[in-house]
Amino acid sequence: MTNAIYRRIYPYRTLTLLEGLYYKFLTMYYLLFKNTKNIIIILFLLLKIPPLAAENNNLLVYAAASTNTILIDIQKRWKKNNDINIRISSASSSALAKQIISGAPANIYISASWEWVKEIKKLNLLDDNYVVPLFENKLVLIAPINSPTNYINILNTENLTKLFKEKLINSRISIADPTHVPAGIYTKQALIKLNIWKQLNKTNMAWGGDVRRALKFVALGNSPLGIVYHTDAITEPKVKIIGEFNNALHSPIQYWATIININKNTLAKSFINYLKSDHAKKIYAKHGFINLEKAK
Repeated sequence: MTNAIYRRIYPYRTLTLLEGLYYKFLTMYYLLFKNTKNIIIILFLLLKIPPLAAENNNLLVYAAASTNTILIDIQKRWKKNNDINIRISSASSSALAKQIISGAPANIYISASWEWVKEIKKLNLLDDNYVVPLFENKLVLIAPINSPTNYINILNTENLTKLFKEKLINSRISIADPTHVPAGIYTKQALIKLNIWKQLNKTNMAWGGDVRRALKFVALGNSPLGIVYHTDAITEPKVKIIGEFNNALHSPIQYWATIININKNTLAKSFINYLKSDHAKKIYAKHGFINLEKAK
């Protein structure tokens, strides 16, 4: 009963052991003395527990799916030198932004798109002193590892039209959802500039909920072609890169780290500062991301 009420108040809150015992006590109280007055008391007690994401040494990081590999690496290195538990929740930047807007208890948000940072910023949910650009990425064309398709030096309208006609007769190209997922939005921008987008439709496209899902479709052999980030493609042994899109075809693929105002604390500030450090930049480069100094 009390747990259900709490879920309605704080839908993204993770219960601790102590809180669980607290709710059991309230439930017993409710069952023994069930009346309207006591329900009001229970609601008051529930509201006395703030919806904070971190307790003492915990940080909750909401991160774009394409950053999952580097964050796991950083998580391990950070834990060696700090008594801090970093929890990572990975999904598309858009899905995570919507959750934060709905009250999800993230301390830190890492987005693959400035547009979604801007949406949260409009609502004054971010600490303006901690909105930090981290690194860049690039779009690549991929195929299953056993595909006979060779590397294409220049991805232009002629080459892609020919390839799509050959490969997408009874199959679909895998991309991230272009209606809200950053990787899909960048893909659509590139294909529109190449005058290719109008050749694609529901019969020859498969949309993934995030870029990692789009990658998986190709890795499993469900799609003969896919468009994903370079950093995702190099982590998957079952695919190969067969071309690279010119950065001028789409908006800059730049990643941003921010602190969520309501859940900011000294740990979050320390972690953001670490993400800007030279040590962290070496980790980004190791995983194929482009440091901003090199991107300029």
